[in-house]
Amino acid sequence: MANEEQDRQEILELHRIWWEANHQLVIPEMQSVFPSGMSYLMFNLNGHQYFGIEEKTKLWEHYQKEIDIVMYPDIEIMRLAISGDMAWLACEGIFPIRAIGAGGTGSATWELSERDYDNFLLRATEIYQRDDGDGKPVWKMWHFHASPMAPADEERPGVGGTQNERGVGHGPGITPKRVTRSGTRS
Repeated sequence: MANEEQDRQEILELHRIWWEANHQLVIPEMQSVFPSGMSYLMFNLNGHQYFGIEEKTKLWEHYQKEIDIVMYPDIEIMRLAISGDMAWLACEGIFPIRAIGAGGTGSATWELSERDYDNFLLRATEIYQRDDGDGKPVWKMWHFHASPMAPADEERPGVGGTQNERGVGHGPGITPKRVTRSGTRS
């Protein structure tokens, strides 16, 4: 039986592999994080849902022709909670991206600026389950949901403060943790 620290390390390793695979869209690394078959569900930044690892792979094959993620995303973990065979992780960060194909992101909800690289601000929730999709007790990410963050200099309605003032991943009582290589901020 695994202990909580071992579970934590296994989940953090999956989180690291996932975000580092996004750098240059490395499909085999990405695939290793998720359960087999139709178990996985993603709510992508492009506003669309993807069901199972096969659809996720097709998305990345498409994006390899449309976008470039030449630098590592700069992702800070805000929370990781583990309860038995389930866990969730909340993070936010900077995702350096540029369009290289005519389709770009392919989404009206995730448009890129005209600059070379957009340091896109995002937040994400990752849901983990100790099940590889075939019933083996191995941690995998079963759900991923990403959404854009407000502009870094925008005041939070009702409470004030900006992301620039707070810092990526920081919040009340939160000391962020990074397990990925850092992207380049500008």
